[in-house]
Amino acid sequence: MISNLRRILGSVYPSFAGCIFLALGIATLIQPEIMSYYAIGLDQPSARVAMRAMIGGGEIGIGVVLILGGRINLSLRQLSLIAAAIFICVGLSRVAAVFMEGADLLAVQPLREALIEILLGGIGLWAARGLEHDQL
Repeated sequence: MISNLRRILGSVYPSFAGCIFLALGIATLIQPEIMSYYAIGLDQPSARVAMRAMIGGGEIGIGVVLILGGRINLSLRQLSLIAAAIFICVGLSRVAAVFMEGADLLAVQPLREALIEILLGGIGLWAARGLEHDQL
């Protein structure tokens, strides 16, 4: 039963993760001001262009690879591991950044976001273990 759940999750996880990245990337490309949630100043056109390109474009690229990776012969297992590594690295970097900035200065929100990212990455690792070399 668990192995079936793991296999099913492994088959949908890359597309699910890809949709998250694609949606965030498109949102940032269209409206980079959503990053003001993080108190990033976007009052200059060059700042908005950079945010649209680096964050929006980067997340769109990640999403496209995760969703369409089977067309370039990436297996579901490989795609799950890629998505998991990205989520875990972002989450752990967020935790490190909180401590580098001084944990007492920050609200709980960054740590909550890190927990979600690490959890999503852990789910991907767990799902990938249920896949051998399945292709999309």
